[in-house]
Amino acid sequence: MPEKGIDIPFLQFHSETVKSKLSSTGFEKYLFIVLSIFTEMNVVGLLYGLAILLIWFYYVKSLDFFNREKLSFTLSGLGLGMLFTFFTFPLSDLVNSQLNIQWSENEFYNLFVYSTIGIGLVEELIKLVPVLIIFWFSEEIDEPIDFIYYGCLSALGFAFIENLLYLRELGNYLSIGRGLLSVVGHMADTTFVVYGLILYKYKHQKKDAFLIFLFLMIGAFIHGLYDFILFNNHIWLFIFFFPFMIQAWAVLINNAINNSKYFDYKVQFKYNDIKFRIPIFITLLLLFNFVVNAILFGKLNALEGVLGSLTLASVIIIFYSTTVSSYDLHKGYWRPIFTSSFFTEYPLQIFRDNIIIPHNHIDKKIVLHCPPYNHNLAEIFTHGTGTIIERHTLINQKKKNDPYWFKVKLDQQLNVVSDFESEYIFIKILDSQASFIHDEHIRCALKLIPSHLNPEQEMFTTSYLSYGNIIINGEDYELKFS
Repeated sequence: MPEKGIDIPFLQFHSETVKSKLSSTGFEKYLFIVLSIFTEMNVVGLLYGLAILLIWFYYVKSLDFFNREKLSFTLSGLGLGMLFTFFTFPLSDLVNSQLNIQWSENEFYNLFVYSTIGIGLVEELIKLVPVLIIFWFSEEIDEPIDFIYYGCLSALGFAFIENLLYLRELGNYLSIGRGLLSVVGHMADTTFVVYGLILYKYKHQKKDAFLIFLFLMIGAFIHGLYDFILFNNHIWLFIFFFPFMIQAWAVLINNAINNSKYFDYKVQFKYNDIKFRIPIFITLLLLFNFVVNAILFGKLNALEGVLGSLTLASVIIIFYSTTVSSYDLHKGYWRPIFTSSFFTEYPLQIFRDNIIIPHNHIDKKIVLHCPPYNHNLAEIFTHGTGTIIERHTLINQKKKNDPYWFKVKLDQQLNVVSDFESEYIFIKILDSQASFIHDEHIRCALKLIPSHLNPEQEMFTTSYLSYGNIIINGEDYELKFS
């Protein structure tokens, strides 16, 4: 690899004719702005932008869990996202001129007007248009995840054109940030925007149209806050904000998956590969980044750049592979976006409480046994096997949803009176971090089901008889009474 880099002029396109026309007015001005994206394009920037596009296109395709979207509509969503990006220029000029929006000394104004309205709202409206076109003129969007699917495709197309603009002047280093942060930010912002449509159509049965406007503004604000933080170089605020945004994005995706009319618990086998492939692809992007920087700017610059971004990239790879590819499957459940208060005593508790921990145990065979201290249970059950067949959300004594109860079908019946089900029980794993693969002797809360109750209709935990704890996946149950 070269020590000082190589100047390769043919990698940079340029047209004096187009450049001279950028000062035009009216329609001609916007025509030449669009043309300049391609006539001033950098070939390396194009290749890098394509690599970023392919990585996240794979991720978006992986969200299509159930009723697979046609490739023609998938490519249309991506292509429309690219096409409508060009309308950002006139719309941005119109909004900013009519509202007289410009950067000021007032930080409050810069955040809520310049960044949120002047940038965030304009760009989110542009990215929303392809989704609405596909929704109105086809029947492809027929489940919640489809809105997010096409929203992310539109955002991905938008980000690709934007990357061509940002990457045509490489300076003295090709930054990895465009691939790991900005593209993901665009997809997350647009997901918030379309989530209002999801809630309106699927959760509230078209009864609260205000949700559409509310989430449009939430998406615009998150977009604006992202830009505002970068404009002001608030690094520490970004370190707090970005992971929180990605966590919330993952929750929205999870809710859309759980409320699909095609929902099937077996889908968990389809997304397991994502956890392994996304880190591999991002690592390849880092390698591409290093090689290109070494060729263009020299080996030393490339090494300094990759070492400077290695820690950040490693954290992001781990975070993405555990956050945006981990889904907690629960049919019909709408998880709150924020499960912890902003005013918590410990700020990091927000991140801990909003982590998605998969409890995908449906159809798993388990071994159950009575712990030695639960004498009441010992009278009706000692040990046996069973299968987890359903997941339920029950309402606890604090009147809060508790979505971690599982219905188990026992192979050996309980020795109970006819008032209770002898073949079925409810269990709740008490340690949310417990693994069915690696852990043994997992402690669970146990409830007996009254025979006259229908668990699909009765949601209060107080309606079921608490029976202490039961242990699952222990291998020495036959010795516990010795």
